[in-house]
This record gives sequence, C-alpha cells and structure tokens, in this order.
Amino acid sequence: MSEDRIEALKQLLEQEPHDTMLLFGLGNELFSLGQYTEAIPYFEEAVRVDPEYAAVYVYLARAYEESNQPEMVRATLERGWGPAVRSGDQNLITEIEDIRERL
Repeated sequence: MSEDRIEALKQLLEQEPHDTMLLFGLGNELFSLGQYTEAIPYFEEAVRVDPEYAAVYVYLARAYEESNQPEMVRATLERGWGPAVRSGDQNLITEIEDIRERL
C-alpha cells in the first residue's frame, strides 16, 4: 500500500514540484517505512519552499536522528525553532525540546 502511495506522490510531484504538502507527504511516507535517508531530501525541499512549515522541521530532525547525523539534527532544530514558536503549536515546541534533550 505505501509503495503505491509513494509512486502516486512522486507522479503528483512531477506536476507540482513545489507543493509543500506533497513534499511533506512523500517524506512522511518514506519516513514511516524506515527509509529515513530517502525522506530527508523531500523534507529539506519542503522547508526550502516554505520555511514557516514548522512541522516539517520535526520530521526532518527525526530523520537526521535516525540516520545518525547529530550535527544535522542540531542545525535543523535551530532552523525550526522560530517557525515552531511563531506557529504557536505547543506540541511542536515540545517535540523539538524532546529531540534536543536526546542529543
């Protein structure tokens, strides 16, 4: 099922390569399959297109964490802190703080 969704999202991205929801969705599908390294470019592109898309930073940091890239985790959390605070989403802020504590 997920492989079919991945293919469908890739096809949609060919038509809309800057759609942050599609980028995040594809990254999330890959992440949920444990394909962390493969998910990273989609999350990175999502935050490049929309730097205020705060939730993506959490997934991106977790993907870097799962890929054993602690410096990238730190850098991602730094980049994502402002958007998370501006979003007002306390859950995102808590998730960022939790990831920081694990480093």
